Amino acid sequence: MIGLLFAGVMALVCVLVHFEALLLTKRLTYRVTRLRWSLLVTWIILLSAHVLQIWLYAAVYWLCGQLGIGQLVGIDRALDYVYFSSVVYTTLGFGDIVPDAGVSVLAGSEALVGLCLIAWSATVTYGHFSNWRET
Repeated sequence: MIGLLFAGVMALVCVLVHFEALLLTKRLTYRVTRLRWSLLVTWIILLSAHVLQIWLYAAVYWLCGQLGIGQLVGIDRALDYVYFSSVVYTTLGFGDIVPDAGVSVLAGSEALVGLCLIAWSATVTYGHFSNWRET
C-alpha cells in the first residue's frame, strides 16, 4: 500500500518537474532566432529534467529500503539505485537488479511515467521545431 502511495506521489512530482522544464524551455527559446541554439537549449533542459527525475526515483528506492518498505535485490553500492532507476525509467529493463514486492509497484509506475515523459518531450520538441525555418 505504501509503495502505491509513493508511486502516485512520484508520478505527480515528475509530471510537475517536467511541466516546469517545458515552460522554462519555452521562455528561454522564445526570442532565440537561430534554430540550432534553440534546439540545444531545449535538449539540455529536457535532458536535465529527465536526469533529475531518475535521481528522484533513485532516492525514493533508497528511502523505501531504509524504511523497510521494499528492497532492490542486487544492489551493491549507492549508484546502483541510479542505475536501476535509469534502466526502469527508459524501459530498457536489463533485469540484473530486481525489485521485491514492496517496491515493484513503484518500479512499474516509474517505467510508465518515464515512457510518457520521454514521449511528451519528443512531442513538444517536434511541435516546437516543426515550423521553424533556419535564418
